[in-house]
Amino acid sequence: MSVVPPLFNDAETDHPAIAQWCSTILAGDTARLLLMGPHWSGKSHAAYAGLRLLLAAGYGEENITVHQAHDLRSSYEPGAIENTTAVTVIDDLTVSVDLVREAKVPLRPDRADVQALMALEAGALADAVERLSLLPRRSWLLIASSIDCLVETVGQETADRLVAVADQAELEPRSRPTLRW
Repeated sequence: MSVVPPLFNDAETDHPAIAQWCSTILAGDTARLLLMGPHWSGKSHAAYAGLRLLLAAGYGEENITVHQAHDLRSSYEPGAIENTTAVTVIDDLTVSVDLVREAKVPLRPDRADVQALMALEAGALADAVERLSLLPRRSWLLIASSIDCLVETVGQETADRLVAVADQAELEPRSRPTLRW
């Protein structure tokens, strides 16, 4: 299966941070990018456009790993990060925090067993990101909504480390498409 899902097969971007991230990787150096912005700002689109640029330049797909944060939370094994490829992308890193913050109605608390499972999954995701941030010579692109949500997702110490070692780019809000069912 391709690292670029069919939804993003035509993704293109002219964002300078994505261009720099790709150029650095193609030059054989380590590139780390924290791509931020609100929902529907095009973060995933820009990230997959960057992966398409790498692939089009001949960068091997076998050197790229893409994780959806939700999937990584539920299937995480520490070795998966230590033994990851040269380039790792984690999409929707802050989605669980974003959804709670964007709720339009008060949310009912989950049962205790569900809360415990969610806490374990949240801890797994935070551990994965912490481990990734400590690996030398690994390039990564993390997609998050904001620094505040990042802190809530991975903890202050890991968020501070990510900010210290990564370039940052913020995408502007854009209007949401009108969906007709």
